[in-house]
Amino acid sequence: MSAPAPEPDDRIPREAPWREFARAPLVPVALAASAGLLAERYIEVPLGAGLIVAAVALVGWFATRATAPQTASAWLLVCAAALASAYHHSHRHSFRADDIARFAKDAPQAASVRGRLADEPDRFRAPKPDPLLTQQRTATSAAVLEISAIETAEGWRAASGRVRLSVEGHLSDLHCGDVVEVSGRLSKPDAPHNPGERDGRAFLLDRRITAELRVKRPADTVVRLEEGWRASLFGWLAAVRGWGARALERNLPDEAGLATALLLGDSTALDREEWDVYVRTGVIHVLAISGQHLVILGWFAWLVLRACGVRTRHGAWAVALFLLAYALLTGARPSAVRAAVMVCVVCGGIVLRRPAIAANGFALAWLVVVATNPTDPFTAGCQLSFLSVFVLAWGVSRWLEPRPLTAVEQLLAESRGLTEQLVRAALRGLWGVFAISAILTAVNAPLVLAWQNVASPIAIPLGPPLILLTAVALVAGFLVLLAAPLGLAWPFARVTELCLGACEGLVHLGDRVPFGHLYAPGPPLWWLVGFYALVACVVLLNGTRAKKCFITALVWVAVGVALGLQPRTSDEARVTFLAVGHGGCVVIETPDGRVILYDAGTTAGPDAVRRVVAPYLWSRGISRIDEVFLSHADLDHFNGVPELLRRFHVGRVTTTPTFADKDAPGVATVLVALEARRVPVRTARAGDRFTAGDVTFDVLHPPAVGPVGNENARSLVLLVRHAGHAVLLTGDLEGEGQTLALAKPLAPVDVLLAPHHGAKNANAPKGTPAKPEPGAVAVWARPKLVVSSQRAGPTDHLRAGYGGAPVWDTPTAGAFTVRSHATGLIAEAFRTGDRHVVTRGK
Repeated sequence: MSAPAPEPDDRIPREAPWREFARAPLVPVALAASAGLLAERYIEVPLGAGLIVAAVALVGWFATRATAPQTASAWLLVCAAALASAYHHSHRHSFRADDIARFAKDAPQAASVRGRLADEPDRFRAPKPDPLLTQQRTATSAAVLEISAIETAEGWRAASGRVRLSVEGHLSDLHCGDVVEVSGRLSKPDAPHNPGERDGRAFLLDRRITAELRVKRPADTVVRLEEGWRASLFGWLAAVRGWGARALERNLPDEAGLATALLLGDSTALDREEWDVYVRTGVIHVLAISGQHLVILGWFAWLVLRACGVRTRHGAWAVALFLLAYALLTGARPSAVRAAVMVCVVCGGIVLRRPAIAANGFALAWLVVVATNPTDPFTAGCQLSFLSVFVLAWGVSRWLEPRPLTAVEQLLAESRGLTEQLVRAALRGLWGVFAISAILTAVNAPLVLAWQNVASPIAIPLGPPLILLTAVALVAGFLVLLAAPLGLAWPFARVTELCLGACEGLVHLGDRVPFGHLYAPGPPLWWLVGFYALVACVVLLNGTRAKKCFITALVWVAVGVALGLQPRTSDEARVTFLAVGHGGCVVIETPDGRVILYDAGTTAGPDAVRRVVAPYLWSRGISRIDEVFLSHADLDHFNGVPELLRRFHVGRVTTTPTFADKDAPGVATVLVALEARRVPVRTARAGDRFTAGDVTFDVLHPPAVGPVGNENARSLVLLVRHAGHAVLLTGDLEGEGQTLALAKPLAPVDVLLAPHHGAKNANAPKGTPAKPEPGAVAVWARPKLVVSSQRAGPTDHLRAGYGGAPVWDTPTAGAFTVRSHATGLIAEAFRTGDRHVVTRGK
C-alpha cells in the first residue's frame, strides 16, 4: 500500500526578498550611486574630489582584481559612488564661460537673445475669472530656450546655456527645434523669499536653467529665424502629441482636457484647480503619466499581439519598443522611464529565454533614471514611483498571497455551489484591491505629506474604482487615436467619455467628503529616514523579524504623531512679515502657542497662500490659525482667506466696521467662504483691546463710524505689545484716516509696518530734497525699525521719510522675523541673513 499524499504545507517559508536583492549584481551599484548623489546633494562634494576618488578607486580595483576579488568589488562600488557624485555636481554646477547666467542680473533688465527651443512650448489656457484677483489673468506660454547669442552694446556675441522663457500669450506657431530671436526682461531665477517656500532657483538649476526671460507681447518680441522641428526627434514627438490632442478634442469635446492629460501627459490640458482636486484626494497617479499607464498599455498590446498569433519572442520585442516610444512621447518622466525599463527587462528575459531577476530590473531602472537626469531622484514623482513598486512587488504580493488550503478546506470549497464560489471569489478580489490601496496609501502618506502637506485617506476607497475606470479610458482612448484617421473612433470615444466622466464625478465627490483629505505640516527628515528604513525591513525580511520591524514602525508612527501634537509654547513672541509682493501677511506667534495673522492677501492673487503663506506656517509646525485680522476691504489684503480656510482651521476672523459693507465680488466671496466654514466674525474698532496670553492687541483705528474716503482711510491699525516691546501694524492707512489716527498720542514703537506698502503719499518726507525731514507718521510713531511690504522698487523715500531709521523692504530682505524676549527685541532677515538688535531688555 502506498503512503497517503501529504497535505499541502503552507508553513514552508518563502525566501526572504532580501536574498533576491543580494543576488542581483546591479543592486549594489544602484546603492553606491545613490550614496554618491546624496553626498553631493547635501554636502556639495567638489567635482575634482569626486573625480580623484573615482580614479583612486579604479587603481585600487586594478591592483586587487586578481588577488582579492571582494576588495576589488568594494573599490568598484566606491568608484560608482564617486562618479555619481561628480555627475550630479557637473550637471548642476558646470557651465561654459559664456553661459547666459553671466549676463543676467538679479533685477530684470531688457535683453535680446537668440536660441533654439529645447522643447515644445507649454500653452496654458486663461484661468477662469476669479473675483479675488485684482487683475484677471490671460493665457500664457512657457518653454526652455537653448541660447546661442545675446545682443550687447558691441553687437551680437556668442552665448550658451538654457533660459526659461515665459510669455503672456500663446506661442501657437513655434515648435520644439525652431530657432528664434526673443526680446524681453532677462534676470536670474529668484531665490525663495520666505522660510518654507519652494526654491524655484534650485528647481530650475536641476534642469540646467540659469536664467529667466519674460515677454509681454509675443507678436512683437518672439520671432522665428529658422524652422527646426523637422530635424529634431523631440520636434516630431511634439507634432505627434499635437495631432493626438487635436484628435481627442474633435472626438471627446466634453472630456478633451482630461483625456489629453491621461493619454499624452499634457499637464497644460487642465488648469491648476482641476489638478489640485486629484492631488487633494490622493489619486493624482491615475491621471499623470506613470508606470501604471505603461503597464496597462503594455498588457493590452501583449494580449492583442498574442490574439493575433504573434510569436512570444516577437511580441516581447514589440511591447518593449512600444512602451519605450510611449514613454518618450509623453515626456520621459521618471515613473514612465522606470516602468519602461522594468518591462524591457522582462521582455528581454523572454527574448533570451532566461529568467529575469526583478530586483536587477528595479536597480537598472533606477540607474537609467539617474543617467537621464541625476537630479530626478530628488523629485516627488520619482520617489513615490519607486517606493510604490518596491512595496507592491516585494511586499504586498507576499502579504496578500492566499494561504494554501488544507484537505478539509479543499473539500468544503468543492462542496459549495457555483453562485457561492463566484460571490466568495468576488469578495476576495474586492478585499485584495482595497487592501492594496490601503497599504500603498499608508506607506506613501508620510512622503506625500513631506512634499505636499496633505494626507488623503479618501484615496483608499477612491483608488480601485478610479484605476479601473482610467484603465478602460486609457485603452479606449488609445483606440480613439488609432481609429480617428479611419473615421471609426465614435464607439471608443463614447466609452472613453463615459469612464472619464465617472472619474471626474468620483474625484469631486471624494473632495467634498469631510476629513477625506487633511492638510498638515510635513514630518522632519530624520523621522522620514527612520520610517522608510523600517518599511524596507518589513518588506525585505520574513517571519518574526519582519513582524518586529512592523511593530517598531507602528511605534515610530506613534512617536511622530505625538511629537506633532505637542503644544507649541515658547518664552518669546514672534512677529513675521512675509514677503508676498504688493500685499501683506503678518504672522504673530504668541508664547502660549496661539497663531494670529494680520492680513492675508496680495495683488499676485490667492495663489500666494499656496506658494508662500501656507508653506511658511507648515515650516513652523502650524496647523491651526486662532485668528485673522483683516485690515480693510482691499483685495491685496484679504484675497488669500479662502485658500487659508481650505488648508487650516481658522478660529475667528476680525474685520473693520465697514469691511462687509463694501460692494465688491471679492468681499462677498470671502464672506460666503467664512459662513460655509462656520468661522465666527467679529468687528474691531478704536479703543478695543484683545489679549493672547501676555501679548496684547490695541486697536487704534478706525472708529465705529467713518472716516470718509476709500477703504485705506479705514484701515485697521493694530498695536502689538509684548515684554515691553511694541510693533505697530498700519495696513494702508492714509488720507483722512491717517490724519484722524495721528491726532491721538502714541508712545514710540520699536517696529513699524510702513503704511500702504511704503507709498510716498503715506508718509511723505518734509523739508527739501537736500535736507529732508521725517514725515508725519515717522514723527508720530518714532520707530526704531521700519518694514515695507511691497513689490520691488525704490526705497530711498522711505529712508528719508523715517528720519534715518533702518528700513527693511521685503523684496530685498525677504521675510523677516521680530522676536520679542525679556532680554530684548531682535529682527532677522531671511534672504540677507541680517540680524539687528532693535531694543535691549530693561
